[in-house]
Amino acid sequence: MKQLSFVVWLLCLLLGTACSSDDKRPADLPQINLDKMHYALAKGSTEVKLVAEEPTATEVVIPFTLYGKAVEGTDYTLSAHAFTFKPGEQEATVTFTRIEESIGDEGSELTLNLDRHAAPQGFVLGLLNYTVVELMGKNTVIASFKRNTDLLTLSGNFSIQLEKMSGGVYKTPAALTYPIEVDPSSTAVEGVHFEFVNGPFAKIPKGRYEGSVALRFLKHEPGKDRLVLRLGEMPGYGNGGNPTIQINVQGAYNISGTWAFRSITNKEWWETMWYEDTSNFPTGTEEDQLVFEGTDYRSYTFTPKLSGGLKNYFTAACPVTFLNEREEQFQEIGMGRELANIAVLEFDHINVNFSATQSRIRKAVVGFRILRETGSPDVLECTIYDYEPTDFLSGVYEMYKDYGSDPIMLEAPLRLQFVRVK
Repeated sequence: MKQLSFVVWLLCLLLGTACSSDDKRPADLPQINLDKMHYALAKGSTEVKLVAEEPTATEVVIPFTLYGKAVEGTDYTLSAHAFTFKPGEQEATVTFTRIEESIGDEGSELTLNLDRHAAPQGFVLGLLNYTVVELMGKNTVIASFKRNTDLLTLSGNFSIQLEKMSGGVYKTPAALTYPIEVDPSSTAVEGVHFEFVNGPFAKIPKGRYEGSVALRFLKHEPGKDRLVLRLGEMPGYGNGGNPTIQINVQGAYNISGTWAFRSITNKEWWETMWYEDTSNFPTGTEEDQLVFEGTDYRSYTFTPKLSGGLKNYFTAACPVTFLNEREEQFQEIGMGRELANIAVLEFDHINVNFSATQSRIRKAVVGFRILRETGSPDVLECTIYDYEPTDFLSGVYEMYKDYGSDPIMLEAPLRLQFVRVK
């Protein structure tokens, strides 16, 4: 009986101690893990990210060691030799930067190992406590977004390009599907604010060096309109200068307001590429205004307030209807490699002869987009390509009208800019 009583007493003591303890088992503690198992670094820099499942209460420093043939200060530089979490944060980064003069024909690898004993109190290191940073050689092909910022209206194609790290473009020997990822820093949500049209891939045709990922706009929500796309992992490929692109999920252009004429922006293009005399081009002043009234982008009431040459095209007030968006090639920018969506609006009353003496009134389409720059008023860019000019560019029109394009002057536009007045 004494032995039995002792066993019962010991069992109760152990159970009581276990139940009263507030300490968590290691398996229950929040983990700290590296973001990825592999990073590919060609030129430039890459950030290696360490992520905690919960915010740290105090500043936490987690050192690491590196193993590999590459030499710091010769082949690469580091922003720090430890990951530092600021109080209340869940992410810490260290930046690796290539020293381009030292890039050889062959690549090399660095293995980064976290100090296993450096986990702060209340955390444990997870299984992803090491990663490989691949320093790629000169023969590597690198991928990059064509630009680092852009805009999503109703739809959009966002281009990536391939080039050899040694210089020049890289044309694919076979069709390539390059993975695209949504970066966690995005506030826009896939399936709510946007969607991938053909999946999260940039498709590059055989023999080409450029492809694009297609997006469709779903919904605009203030504070949830930033989308960051990043290039995914692709064996044998490295990241170039723009591994990410930040996209403003805007939706359709709404051009309601009063806009004052500023300039014809592709006048120099007509002079230098077409050798056209532009002295007879329509003129205007800031007193010339276009007024669009409407609460929805699909229809407006249009009123021209014009005294210069633009009155010969926009001759009268009329209804305006949104038809669609189309991708415009801006021939005057970057040798015609600049593409952007414009809103195609149909005007009920346009003099397509663009003349004070000759008149052909009909419905016509005009393209618009809004350009925004922080600290400056909005700019309305107007692309006139549905016209049959008689007072200027008449020779160009005579040449193009036999090509059968619709509208005829699609590849010979007049580009104007207006500044928002109200």
